[in-house]
Amino acid sequence: MILFSTSTLAEGQLTKNKQLVIDFYTDVVLAEDATHIDKYLGPRYIQHNPMVADGKEGLRALLRSLPKRDKSAGPSGEVVRVIAEGDLVVLHVKSYHWPQPNGGAIVDIFRVENGKIVEHWDVIQAIPEQAKNTNTMF
Repeated sequence: MILFSTSTLAEGQLTKNKQLVIDFYTDVVLAEDATHIDKYLGPRYIQHNPMVADGKEGLRALLRSLPKRDKSAGPSGEVVRVIAEGDLVVLHVKSYHWPQPNGGAIVDIFRVENGKIVEHWDVIQAIPEQAKNTNTMF
């Protein structure tokens, strides 16, 4: 008989949740590609960004509305940090070109349920031309 501690099982689920969110962010958000949305999002997707409608179609509409860019140049940003606790996964993301030409610092929070992303919050801050300190936003 093999026994697993609750913390080991919880760590395994946290790892799965983190990988799910990283894969979603890479395949859908950074690639600006809606074709994989059904693979990652649950049947009910709650969106807390006031500029995006609830549901999968809300995310599809957002992706369609983005300015066209040369995708052969690579992804539109990079995940810098991943934090997970319970059913939440938090990404700290560096956007290369949005919301301003210098890019932005983004914190995305996702709630995962039954192996699917079911809820999303975000905070977006433009990277200024000049900072008042030598620290980066990342």
